[in-house]
Amino acid sequence: MTLSIDESIQIFKAEIIAQDQRLSARRSEALLEACACLKLRFNSRKNVLALLGMAEGVIQYLRKREGGADPEGLDFLKETLAHVVNIYEEGKFDPQREEQLGQRMYKHFTALRATLKGRRAPAAGPRPQPAAPQTPPGEAAGAEEPAPDPPPADAGPPPAANPDPATGAPQAEAKAAPATARHRLYKPQIGESFQVIRIGEQALAVAGSAIALTAKLRPRRRAAYLASCQIPLKDFNPLFGNLSRRFQGPLSTIPAGRLKKLNLPLVTPKGGDLPELPEEEAADLMIISHGQWQGVLFGHLETTTPLTLQRFEAAANGDIAGLGTMEGDSVYHLLNHRALLEREGFLAV
Repeated sequence: MTLSIDESIQIFKAEIIAQDQRLSARRSEALLEACACLKLRFNSRKNVLALLGMAEGVIQYLRKREGGADPEGLDFLKETLAHVVNIYEEGKFDPQREEQLGQRMYKHFTALRATLKGRRAPAAGPRPQPAAPQTPPGEAAGAEEPAPDPPPADAGPPPAANPDPATGAPQAEAKAAPATARHRLYKPQIGESFQVIRIGEQALAVAGSAIALTAKLRPRRRAAYLASCQIPLKDFNPLFGNLSRRFQGPLSTIPAGRLKKLNLPLVTPKGGDLPELPEEEAADLMIISHGQWQGVLFGHLETTTPLTLQRFEAAANGDIAGLGTMEGDSVYHLLNHRALLEREGFLAV
């Protein structure tokens, strides 16, 4: 089922005024479809995407409760949906207001996750108390517990509150930096390996450390992916073996059961001569990562063996970080995958 934007907004409005304190499977499915549709509508407005991602996190949590009442979770969900509806119906783009709203709602979201985390702790049964503080929601988890997890941080914080991938602490310096300064955060290392993917007429070198998977695109699946702008990870499930082992980097650490439920967005790098839309005749896809941010590129793989960076000349242009000279003096534009994923990627925690 493919929803229109107006249908998605109507689904949000119906949920906002619903009196039932239990979220049925039918309502949750419709809400998730509406969120996916509106993510495409607001794909260039990160704070609205963050609101939608937080809503998806709460919906997934309520689904795990199998219809159990959860007034706090539903109240947060209704408030988040109402903000998205208001932003859509006002039709105005106010970056400062949206950033303030995104930060305020993210604080509520983290408080809600902490509350739910503390509430479920006794249900896990007696166990030795850890010497160090428990891992907060949204960081790497240990063994799975039978009680439902708090809402995942799939939405991620708004731009000014991005956590450090290593510590989970806010990056104060990134908070104060202007958007253009994000390019300075990506500094490719001499000796680093890259693979080249051609998108339209532009060949982009992508850091090997950022590549989770490359794969051929079947025409039928490519058409479906282009229609939805989402790529289900279940499509890469091996006939034998664990789905997590198909990937490199952060995706390899996520349990296979959760990976099968994830859809990654089709991201479109900007700058230079890059096309504005994904390539309809793309032969390959490349799943890329930055910390827990994930996304998928469509194009044509041009290298079968990694290339080693010999020299780098910074020249930021959209999502292009600059020019990289590889062995043999071949020169390519280097993709700033961090800027791209922070703008259009999906935060899988």
